Amino acid sequence: MKILLLNQFYPPDVAASGQLLADLAEGLAGKGNKVYVVCSRRAYGGGGEKYPARQIINGVHIRRVAATGFGRDNTVGRLIDYLSFYVLAACKALVLPRMDICIVLTTPPFIGLCAVMLLLVKGTRPVLWVMDIYPEIAAAYGTLKKGGLPHRCLARISRVIYRRARLIISLGEVMTERLIEAGAEKEKITTVHNWVPGEAVRPILPGNSVLRRELNLNGRAVLMYSGNLGIGHELETVVRAIKELGEDGGIEALFVGNGKMRQPLEKLTGDLNLNCIRFCLPVPLEKLSDTLAAAQIHLVSQKSGTEGLIVSSKIYGVLAAGRPTLFIGPEICEPAIILRKSKSGIIVRPGDINGAAEALRKLAGDRQMRQTMGRCAREYYENNFGRDRSISQIYKAIEAI
Repeated sequence: MKILLLNQFYPPDVAASGQLLADLAEGLAGKGNKVYVVCSRRAYGGGGEKYPARQIINGVHIRRVAATGFGRDNTVGRLIDYLSFYVLAACKALVLPRMDICIVLTTPPFIGLCAVMLLLVKGTRPVLWVMDIYPEIAAAYGTLKKGGLPHRCLARISRVIYRRARLIISLGEVMTERLIEAGAEKEKITTVHNWVPGEAVRPILPGNSVLRRELNLNGRAVLMYSGNLGIGHELETVVRAIKELGEDGGIEALFVGNGKMRQPLEKLTGDLNLNCIRFCLPVPLEKLSDTLAAAQIHLVSQKSGTEGLIVSSKIYGVLAAGRPTLFIGPEICEPAIILRKSKSGIIVRPGDINGAAEALRKLAGDRQMRQTMGRCAREYYENNFGRDRSISQIYKAIEAI
């Protein structure tokens, strides 16, 4: 088959969606398919860095377009990045040889329209790999008014994409339900979980972590949040829970990543005079295993109202690292379901500061509990998730259409 993959970002960029796409692209190429990727030359975080316009990496033909790169901190700049990528990616896709399949992610939103265009012009079958459900997630964030004219118009565009898609890949059971509510046909949907990109995470004892030694973290239980500090994540609850525990609570917290919530969180920790919380820059994929190993406890979070609209991919990294999870989020969403099935974490409702403090107290004070949950986490990842398993599921679904 000839397969085209469309996404705004692709390695060496650090965006998680691009890293997952690279695993899929290389997996498809390894099965003897001719695989092309169309993405942007600009980085996820913006700035002046540009990636090569044409490359072949591990059998994948990469074509990068000269979209703008204002980054994600400015809403207007992000919209310009989206629009420039829509236009240039569509033009590039049209001049490439006819493809049998076009797989599109939801970064940027509604890029699935390019796949619909290819269906109408060249007969290429569209496959939608849903990372976030738009415009519902924008309404959940408060960016759009639910039921307002812009929301209704964008929802209609989504329904067009769902109707034209031959296959829709969902990240979990709850997301599948939300897709059906949004207008997708149940028969078109297949559920395939995400994985750790490159299978780059393995269990490492905390004492063997280079980062832990560099930050002089020995002697305390370390709680880590690793990933995008975005508006969809519930992070204030845990900060206030750490304040409730006090400086003698035995917790050192690390937030590893960037995003819109980083600055407000830094301000909150400063206002609360929490010297036990540190912020670190995101790390490249090759250092992720060591970074996750620096903590005995990991934080995964999700705001109420976003259940099924997003799936936090960091849960898979924590499972693969063999660490227990404190999840602060809705009880009916993919991370909560995974933790209940795997028995590898504690679930706390958003805003429940006392509950979060008690959970941290338990996990920090009970080494046996942490080790048991950690073993359950790794076993569950090995038995239920993983790159090769998920790529095989996706390929089988593609072959069926």
